[in-house]
Amino acid sequence: MPTRWRGPLGLFAGAFALAAGGIAVGLDLERRLVTKRIYLEQEPEAEQFFGLRSTGPPVTTRDGVVLHTEVDEREGSRLTVVFVHGYALSLDCWHFQRKHLRGRFRLVLYDQRSHGRSTRSDRQHCAIPQLGEDLVQVLDEVAGPGPLILVGHSMGAMTILRLAQSRPEWFGKRIRGAALFSTSAGDMADYSPIRGLPGRTFARVAQPLMATFNRLPEVVASSRRAGSDLAFVVTKRMAYASDVPVSYVEFASQMLAETPLEVVADFYPAFAELDEYEALDTLRQVATAVVGGEDDMITPVAHTERIIELLPSADAHVLPGCGHLGLIERHEEFDRVLDDLIERVLREC
Repeated sequence: MPTRWRGPLGLFAGAFALAAGGIAVGLDLERRLVTKRIYLEQEPEAEQFFGLRSTGPPVTTRDGVVLHTEVDEREGSRLTVVFVHGYALSLDCWHFQRKHLRGRFRLVLYDQRSHGRSTRSDRQHCAIPQLGEDLVQVLDEVAGPGPLILVGHSMGAMTILRLAQSRPEWFGKRIRGAALFSTSAGDMADYSPIRGLPGRTFARVAQPLMATFNRLPEVVASSRRAGSDLAFVVTKRMAYASDVPVSYVEFASQMLAETPLEVVADFYPAFAELDEYEALDTLRQVATAVVGGEDDMITPVAHTERIIELLPSADAHVLPGCGHLGLIERHEEFDRVLDDLIERVLREC
């Protein structure tokens, strides 16, 4: 049994999910237990999540991690769109955007190190600067010379910001556009998803709790069945702000469950160290889009608003009633933003 919590611990930190889970127990949990079957029966034909798969060349990083990539080819495409997923998710999170753009442009997707079907990284390389270097290799070995549009969600958008700091000369030439979804450029150390608990206090509590779970695999194993319904409630509350279909929640839960808790713990300190504001100067050289949800409990909307303030030429959207996984919850709107961004880039190519 892998030492992982089969629920939403990967959304931002194990401690967060535990605290949120305690709050969620009660009417929400009871409602889910009683009505889940009804919802499933009433839900229209479910989306075939995890059904969009293709092949791509493995990318071996300098420290030996093998990154899983997938390429949706489009012969004659003038443009390649590269998708970079977020913390504790996988490339599958781009299901709706991939479906929307497939057959129209060349698409490149990959699993970040230690996520999805990529191999595990040692802890010291679980940091945003390393993710930026991984993206450099993916672009060089898989994406091709350009023109390119980079699309990132949460930690994936932070990866793009790091690339803009380390390779500013690529922006405006090889890289023609960038979309930043539900993300932050810094100051995450001061943020706590638990109301009333200061951010730095939350960080001190979260890491020891995650370490404790890593040492108690039998507790995690015994909690799998008992925690499954709780996981649903917490995932829904943390990831989405509206009453999304049950299948959307199960989709997110499955991706999160496939991320070992050790990986969640390995990456968690990276967010407190995040400072990518200088990258926004570089992004002003290309077409950009910025989207965030007003009710994002993972990267608060104030962080989106700060990026918008520093990127005045961006196509900016703050969506009411939208949570952290807006790319799933409000996928039609995110798709339209990508359409507009691609149109802008193609006009300038």
